[in-house]
Amino acid sequence: MEKNAKARPINLKKHYLCVVNPIDMTPHLHEMLHEMRMHLSADDIRAGLPEVGGSLADVSLLYAEWTSLCDTEQRQMERIAELDGDIARMEPWGDYPMARIDQFSQQGRSLRFWRCTQTQYEGHWPQWSESFGADLVSQRDGFCYFTTVTPIDAPLSIPEAHPIDITPSPVSTLIMLQTRAKDSLRQVQLQMGDFSLQHYREVEAALGLTDTLRIPSRRHRLMRTLRYFISKIKR
Repeated sequence: MEKNAKARPINLKKHYLCVVNPIDMTPHLHEMLHEMRMHLSADDIRAGLPEVGGSLADVSLLYAEWTSLCDTEQRQMERIAELDGDIARMEPWGDYPMARIDQFSQQGRSLRFWRCTQTQYEGHWPQWSESFGADLVSQRDGFCYFTTVTPIDAPLSIPEAHPIDITPSPVSTLIMLQTRAKDSLRQVQLQMGDFSLQHYREVEAALGLTDTLRIPSRRHRLMRTLRYFISKIKR
């Protein structure tokens, strides 16, 4: 083989034969192998994974594909977490008709959203209703959630209440988006499972390892899975 070749064949244990790049990918492949193991079930391990034959496998390409899957998984997890926060923030407003924001704006008025304690609202609502067009939307856990409608250029400050930044979507839309994001997450995790099943032995062979899979106890498997997803969220 020429000296300047970008990849070189390596004879490994048994009949494994893989191709690796000159750059040392060993740490990355070890991490990849660990992550792939998380996507293999006990049934997969018992049934046995496909063995590597004599054909060449460029593990750098496998690593790139795995990294892409992990990135997609991470984005979906972040999106779900973002939607979780939006849903929690918007729950008191339910399916409030957000189109009113634009309608009032076209009329030269501003629709704002507020929160205060029930005691504060009950003590001020006649004044707020007259001065700011305050309208109660919901009450929960000792708090009142209400809107005000004032001239768009008029400054507005209510010391006893906190202004709320809302999303432009009602809760039902956010829940629908969350459901879709969770479905997308499940799909990519299924792809990661299929990838792990198909290529685990190839990555194992590229590291000069054999038979690294063990069937963990149920408790150990649950703890390992929990640590894996916590590490994903922290990235």
